Amino acid sequence: MAGGGHDSTGGLRWLLTYADLITLLLAFFIVMYASSKSDLERFHEVVAAIQRGFGVGVNILPAGGGTGILPEQGRGTIPLPELSQRSKDFIAISEILAARTAAQGTGRFVAVNMRREGIAITLSGALLFPSGGTELSPESIEILDEIARFLAPLPNQIRVEAHTDDLPTNDPRYPTNWELSVARAVTVVRYLIEHGNIQPERLIAVGRAEYDPLFPNDSREHRALNRRADIVILYPPEEEEGPSKGLDLPIRTPAAKSRNP
Repeated sequence: MAGGGHDSTGGLRWLLTYADLITLLLAFFIVMYASSKSDLERFHEVVAAIQRGFGVGVNILPAGGGTGILPEQGRGTIPLPELSQRSKDFIAISEILAARTAAQGTGRFVAVNMRREGIAITLSGALLFPSGGTELSPESIEILDEIARFLAPLPNQIRVEAHTDDLPTNDPRYPTNWELSVARAVTVVRYLIEHGNIQPERLIAVGRAEYDPLFPNDSREHRALNRRADIVILYPPEEEEGPSKGLDLPIRTPAAKSRNP
């Protein structure tokens, strides 16, 4: 009997210890939740932006926080004042392209960067073209198709910039890297028009030769990184010229400007 009474008292003691432990754990998780609330809101905002990126009816509305690229519908449901609209677009585009290239194993050939004039999708030259050539490689077709599906609903102008390294060409059709880079930019532009259903008036082809390198052309690795193509989603011109007053002005193409001097 005495032994039985001893076991009962011990059981009560461990229940008190267990209750204290549960209380401490509850307090810990409350503090963790409170400190991560802003990150949680940011996560939900990114997810919402990605979902909108797959939708239709995309529009650009200049606003005081900077012109965006992704759809405006549904924005503001989760406040995120610490990020500008352009920053949110950059995060969403990065997430979208990461998701679409992960299954193909081509993610290491694609990078997304913010610029003053827009958001640049950089594609490695090793993915796009054979050495010294201008024909798209089979591996590049799938990633260009994915990018085109993302770009097609957007109203923005798109500038395709092709870059080379500093090695001389060995093809008489392209006496210098200027001709080679322009031909590569035109190849990407034509693909986006013919296979990506992107309107020709939205596209600009630019060849930069070896004169805008990411790194000095002093090694094989640096030259490989400098050979690339940038697909730049441009912000509306009025946003670059001055602060927006909230007017949804149409994007003027170079052709339209020439017709209306």
